[in-house]
Amino acid sequence: MKRSSPAAFTLIEMLTVMAIIAILTSLVIATAGFAQNKAARTRAQGEITEMASQCESYKADFGGYPQAKKTDELDPKQDANPVSTKSADRYRDANLKLYSALAGDFEPEDEPDGKPEKKAYIQFTPNRLNFKKDENGQIKEVKYIQDPFGNPYGYSTKGLAEEQEYRKAVKKDPKAPRIEKAGGYNPTFDLWSTAGQTTLIEARKWVKNWGN
Repeated sequence: MKRSSPAAFTLIEMLTVMAIIAILTSLVIATAGFAQNKAARTRAQGEITEMASQCESYKADFGGYPQAKKTDELDPKQDANPVSTKSADRYRDANLKLYSALAGDFEPEDEPDGKPEKKAYIQFTPNRLNFKKDENGQIKEVKYIQDPFGNPYGYSTKGLAEEQEYRKAVKKDPKAPRIEKAGGYNPTFDLWSTAGQTTLIEARKWVKNWGN
């Protein structure tokens, strides 16, 4: 008499097992993604704190924060996309000015080679920089300080520039009004990572040195 095998699986049982495996896999992937994002944000916050602290050291030495026309032009209230559109150029240009000031690396002009000529406030390791390599794989030209998401950090003195203009105006006229719809968030400097976001609607998700 022929007996049926007790080890045989029905089609429904196999489909059920596959569904369970798929659900568990998606949960693992989601958890891993959340953990990676959280770690990247934590690292970005630490790097922002370090750079902000060294901007204060720079000010103590030079009487002012790292500032140039290009850092005055980037506005966190208007420029949200660090990787495309005109904002991308503003991010890179302002970021490079910050890099040169903190790394002491200014030459060649606008194409620093990773070899500081002046006092360095931060020794940037290669993993914190976006750069071109030479034939030996070494730094040939620094492009910008990159955040843990691979994008340029934002650095703006828009608020500082407007504060400076306001103080000049007050000297001439004590009743001079402040600028309406002023740019920037701080009257000193704004420093931030867009945390992979590219629109102003998502700006609340940024890692930054100002409040929400």
